[in-house]
Amino acid sequence: MMDQADIAAGGQSGTAGLASFLRGALAAMFRRETLIPALLLMVLLTASNIVILINMPAAKGALPPAPFLVAAAVRIAGILLFAVALLRIAAASERPRWLPDGGFWLYALSFAAGLLASALARQLTGGRTDFSGLLISNVIVTLLLAPLVPWFVALAVAKPLAWRPRFWVRNLGDWLPPLLIWTLLLVTPMGMLHATIGIWLIEGADGWFWPAALFDGALSTLMALIGLGLNAAAYRRVARS
Repeated sequence: MMDQADIAAGGQSGTAGLASFLRGALAAMFRRETLIPALLLMVLLTASNIVILINMPAAKGALPPAPFLVAAAVRIAGILLFAVALLRIAAASERPRWLPDGGFWLYALSFAAGLLASALARQLTGGRTDFSGLLISNVIVTLLLAPLVPWFVALAVAKPLAWRPRFWVRNLGDWLPPLLIWTLLLVTPMGMLHATIGIWLIEGADGWFWPAALFDGALSTLMALIGLGLNAAAYRRVARS
């Protein structure tokens, strides 16, 4: 299903097209139906991050304690579950929102692409955690993954299963430029701030641990919602065409 903003966007270009893309992304993700999943996602991200930080390995290379491993596993599983549910809401998918069906597991496999892109970015930047290193790393990941975004979303929401990427990686001029621009302008800065806060928290945060951890949980949630909204908007433009 396409909303009126999506339909009208087909004939727009330039600034108007960019604004329309962003409006559609935000409208699809920030709505009454997404309120409960978004709040639950914030609880998950905040709580799991705090448990992970409190139970960091005592020394580099040491085996993480059980609470660290459990929290990390719950965090990954929860992010997948909420991401699929939110994308299905945003895309008005016929698939059940909370059912880990074939689409869910295919979307989970797409996470491997994100891990590979992140590993490549770390290698290219030498694992740098300064401002320039974080910026370059985030930009590399965005550029590598953006062309596949509609297909990744389709894996989660399309029916029948979107096995083949060819249909979903087309008409790049209609959705890739606004996706890249808004991701780099909105999601990338939040990702850099999130990474910076994470490093600060690992170092102890100078007595500001709890306020910083709570703020980071809200920031991570907002970053996830905007990113998912932009991805869903790209998917809708491909599906419309």
